[in-house]
Order: sequence, then structure tokens, then C-alpha cells
Amino acid sequence: MTFITLGARILIPTIYSLDSPDGIRQIVAALFLGYNYRLYTEGQTRTQLLDAYERIVAVNRLLPEDSDIDVWATALKEQLEHSEKDLALWLLGLTNKTAQNLGVSLKDNRLEFLTEIVDHIKETTENRADLDFNDAMLMIWAGAATLTVRGARKSRVGKTLEKAFVRAGLSILGLVEDQDFWMNLQRDVEVAREVDAEIASRRGRIPIEIGLIERGNQEVIEDKINRVGRGGIVIFDRLGPRSSAWQTARNQQVKFIQIRNNRPLTELYDYLEPRLERTLRRPPEDEVGIKEALFELSDNQMT
Repeated sequence: MTFITLGARILIPTIYSLDSPDGIRQIVAALFLGYNYRLYTEGQTRTQLLDAYERIVAVNRLLPEDSDIDVWATALKEQLEHSEKDLALWLLGLTNKTAQNLGVSLKDNRLEFLTEIVDHIKETTENRADLDFNDAMLMIWAGAATLTVRGARKSRVGKTLEKAFVRAGLSILGLVEDQDFWMNLQRDVEVAREVDAEIASRRGRIPIEIGLIERGNQEVIEDKINRVGRGGIVIFDRLGPRSSAWQTARNQQVKFIQIRNNRPLTELYDYLEPRLERTLRRPPEDEVGIKEALFELSDNQMT
């Protein structure tokens, strides 16, 4: 096992890490088996949260204890001046997006905004018996850090696993990239809207869109239905039982493949097999077979 030293800390790659092709294989296997992939990514997310909280606590320990709030705020301003961008934003109780929305700049008006925060929390906590000023500031910082880390992780996890799912799945079916299927097609004179992938069929190309979408995000799936059009494929995590997206897909003759509590790779095979010139390999359905098939793929096919 490879150990990566970062300062005094040793980072040990885990089986569910997105930083490792083998970790991605394990999570994609869970998707092929119809499991909730979020259970496999939450551990690494939690570790990143703890790393962020550790940075916040380190700053807090450098601030004077039991001092006047104005003295404490002056020391915090000094820390703010020497903090990296993400930490500086957390000390203001902000994410990057929120700072943009509020017009807060780390170059121009950061100190004025910090003064406003300190004054507000000081006033708010004065008459609260169970919440003092220091605890409130720590929670404000931790809240901003949590939103930042989870937001970044959500984006990265989605993009990484969606691409890996499609590329690995089609490869396991026996298709060859850039010969039988193409990934990440951008809009041009031949492709009206960018799509995640296209597969060569007897009558042209079949577009595929994938979104690891949970219930409550129906509009994203409906956009994907419109993106692929008639005969296309939309793969998603799951939708609510009352979602109208199912009927929309039927009306537009789009193949809907749900991942959760399903065997999505088998369903993909059943849909593609009669439509392609190339003979497909029937995918395994058991956990051992799926993992063996994934580990036969190159690391590049897991990115």
C-alpha cells in the first residue's frame, strides 16, 4: 500500500476513495448492484470535513482566551490576513458563492464584513444563557466549512462516478471507446445539445445522459429527457413514485434506467442488444462477477 506523507500526517488511501482507481471501482460496483452509492463516499467526505474543522480549531486556539471581544476580534483580523482563501472565507462565515452574492471581497471589504459579523453575534448572544460568543463564532465557521466541503464533494463525486459508470459499463458490455461509443460530446453542427455519451447503433447514434439524482430533483432529469430525445437513454439514481418524469420519458420514447434497487447494467444491455450491429457481452449480475469485470478494466477506464 502506498503512503503519502503530507507534513506530519500520513494519508492512507481507502477502498472508497475517489483518489484511487480501485476506490472508484468499488463504488461503481455498488452502483451496478443497485446500492446507495452515497454510503460509499460519505467516509471520505467526513474525513475532509474533519480536516476543515481542524484548521478552524487551530485558528481558534491562537486567539486570546477570556479576553475582551474587541481584543479577540483584533487578533482574528490578524489571522484573517494570513489565511488561505477558503479558510479566510470560513472565518467570515461564508462560502465562496455566498461571498459573491453578498459582494464580499477578500481583497477589499473583508475586515469591514468581519466587524459586522462580530458585532452581530456579540449582540445576539448577550442575552442567551446557553450560547456564548465563542461557541457561536465556531459554529458559524464550521457551518461555512461544511457547506463548502459538501458542495465541492457533491460536484466531484457526481462528475467522477457518472463518467466512470458509463465508460466502465459500456466497456464491460464489449464496446470500445472512440469506436463504438464516444464520451462527453460537445454541441456542434451534428450534435444539437451536448450529451454524456453516444453509442453507434444500426440507425445512427443513441445518446446517453446520466445523473446521480435523488428524489426532489425531477427538473434535472426532465432536462436530460429533452437532451437525449426519442430513442435516447437517461440513467439516474432514483425518483419519487409520484414523479411525472416517468410519464414524460414514456411520451418522448426515452429509455429510463433507474440505478437504485435495480441491475442497471443488465437493463442497459437488454435495451442496447437488439439495436446495435455489434454483439454485446451479457454483463454479470452478482457482486463477485461485477467486481471481477471492473478490475479487468484499465485504470484509465475508471476516470
